[in-house]
Amino acid sequence: MLNIIIVGAGGCGREVYEMACAAFSSAEYQIKGFLSDDVHILDDMNVAVPIIDTIRDYQPAENDRFLLAIGDVQGRKKVALDLQERGAKFLTLVHPTAVISASAELGEGVIVYPFVFISCQVKLADFVMMNAYSGCGHDAVVGAFSVLCPYATVLGWARLDEDVFLSTHTMVAPKKHVGKGAVVSANSSVLRNVPVDGFVCGVPGKNL
Repeated sequence: MLNIIIVGAGGCGREVYEMACAAFSSAEYQIKGFLSDDVHILDDMNVAVPIIDTIRDYQPAENDRFLLAIGDVQGRKKVALDLQERGAKFLTLVHPTAVISASAELGEGVIVYPFVFISCQVKLADFVMMNAYSGCGHDAVVGAFSVLCPYATVLGWARLDEDVFLSTHTMVAPKKHVGKGAVVSANSSVLRNVPVDGFVCGVPGKNL
């Protein structure tokens, strides 16, 4: 049996814990607990599994499998790369209510929340997080460590580079390109290409 360890024990971590309970067979996996540098973060939270160690101190074992549950793009990237250097192996989590085309490609460490839609020939690179009701249209590409918040939509042939953050109710129009490290603020529409480290706000979105 493999141990599931959830990296991060904040709100995102507790969400991922509940999704993992729904997504993984108890005959194959047991959820061992959380890693968090705040060892008291779950005090009074009534969560069934404990914090087993800090992120910085834990040494992965052979039968450990990790779920990355940190919502901040740069924070999740730093932690994942550090744990990989220590030999960590990450699971991809897909909630049972998500709808995913058989032709879609999902990388290592991807987290797919409830009611997500991923269309044909979509490519999600390693450690992408798609939150509830977000979606990717056909042939879209989402770069490593990017985060789509609830109801964010990436339409057909659009491409996100690494480390992109799409806030709630954002839309990337077909065939548009969002550069590495860009942020799109809530309720904004990307109708033009976005440069590296851009910040987009409004409808139509303007790079500020």
